Amino acid sequence: MAESHVVSGLVAKHSELAGIIQFHRAEIERVAADLKHLDATIKLFSPEIDLRRLGAKRVTSSSASVGGFKHFKNKESHTLVLDKLRVATEPLTAAMICTAIMADRGMDDTKELRISIQRTLTGTLRRLEKRGLVKEVDRSGLTVFWQIA
Repeated sequence: MAESHVVSGLVAKHSELAGIIQFHRAEIERVAADLKHLDATIKLFSPEIDLRRLGAKRVTSSSASVGGFKHFKNKESHTLVLDKLRVATEPLTAAMICTAIMADRGMDDTKELRISIQRTLTGTLRRLEKRGLVKEVDRSGLTVFWQIA
């Protein structure tokens, strides 16, 4: 018999992946509608053009905000995290840093946006830790407290 915490973890992961799929399907529908409108506009200005001959431009994940998950310019999250930790009087969590950054930028505090930014910041903190710029000073369950090294 599987442990209840294992099953609950798997159920949570299943829900997360189903949510990601749902989000991307909606995004595909939105982009497809935008493409149809663009095709119609092109036909208005150039009715003789064969839209089937137009190719698709290669897009890399670093050059596009695919799924809305790219919230910062390249290396900007590093600067923001370090700035928040420098002025902090006590160690901060990724959630605390996320709240401060979202407030500074006037971002809507939605669950999806908060989760996305917090994941980005957690990855940023881990990379900064590898470079010796920040250190993990305390851990309470899954919550990690960080400060400048």
